[in-house]
Amino acid sequence: MPVPEDPSGCTGPAHGPAHDARTARLSLRTPSPDDVPELFALYSDPRTWQGDPVLRHTSPARTLELVERWRAGWRSTGLGLWVARTAPGPGAGELVGVGGCSLRAAATAWNLAFTLHPDRWGQGYAQEVAAAGTHGARRAHPELPVTAVVAGRNERSARAVRRAGLHEVWRGPDARDPDPSATLLLFADRPLTAGQVRALVA
Repeated sequence: MPVPEDPSGCTGPAHGPAHDARTARLSLRTPSPDDVPELFALYSDPRTWQGDPVLRHTSPARTLELVERWRAGWRSTGLGLWVARTAPGPGAGELVGVGGCSLRAAATAWNLAFTLHPDRWGQGYAQEVAAAGTHGARRAHPELPVTAVVAGRNERSARAVRRAGLHEVWRGPDARDPDPSATLLLFADRPLTAGQVRALVA
């Protein structure tokens, strides 16, 4: 039976893996090792990681490790990051990026994340992926906050997270970045405890 369309515009599949989904313009599916070559090209592109050097991949092995971690998340929680591709139609199947919500901070909060191919920036795709991810998170565990961690210099991602309805709740040093002056921003859809903040920005 088809899954009714939700307010985010995301629908579940009428066929195919249960974790796959669709938005108005995107096909969202769980990551596969087959995606590694294209994802490595995405994460090794300087345009992708210039706003957050931590995102940079220097070998396909690093990308495969990340994909396997995403797949493990799907198996354990039933929700995670999708690989987003253009929906059926002209140019179908082209990589748009990665995004969705996964559990973090000892499973006490959802983390919204997305990385889009630079050629797809400015076309509203981040909002489609964010809406699908946050809808899934709130349906699965509405008692948990939806959060996002963004490098302070990554203004594009910060704007997208704000458009997704999250609000800045903390900013401080970015311990992940070798630049001692780097800052990290934490966004959430509700107030967080001090313990949640510490776990999310560690």
